[in-house]
Amino acid sequence: MNKKIILESLTRALESWVRNASAAQLWQVHQAGGLGALIQADEEVVQVRIVLGGVRDALSDIGKTDGRLPVTEAFLGTAAWGAPPAQGSPAREQWFLSSELAQAHARQYVAAEVSERRDLLERCVDDWTARQSAAFGSGS
Repeated sequence: MNKKIILESLTRALESWVRNASAAQLWQVHQAGGLGALIQADEEVVQVRIVLGGVRDALSDIGKTDGRLPVTEAFLGTAAWGAPPAQGSPAREQWFLSSELAQAHARQYVAAEVSERRDLLERCVDDWTARQSAAFGSGS
């Protein structure tokens, strides 16, 4: 299977995940990362599913900010966001989950990471290819 096709499928799957993730899923990625990919490919079909909280791999740190607000916050100031609770406070998660604007900016941040961190996507595909080669080589 062509690496470029798998990479394109992975990118599309990540972009779809970002568009469709729930607020709670965005919060989890924002706090701790944890995205991963399940790739299945044969000679004609590539299927990629993005999972959250699985085995850590090359994609695991995409979108992770350790709870800091995405960089996009700097352009809006606190008036548009409301005053977010302090980082690390339990109220911060509730604020995020109730703020569509914060979620929109978290989506933008994760989407930017997907497009900017091509090295991680390529490493994910390379790791998958290596596992496939090892499995095929061992007769499994």
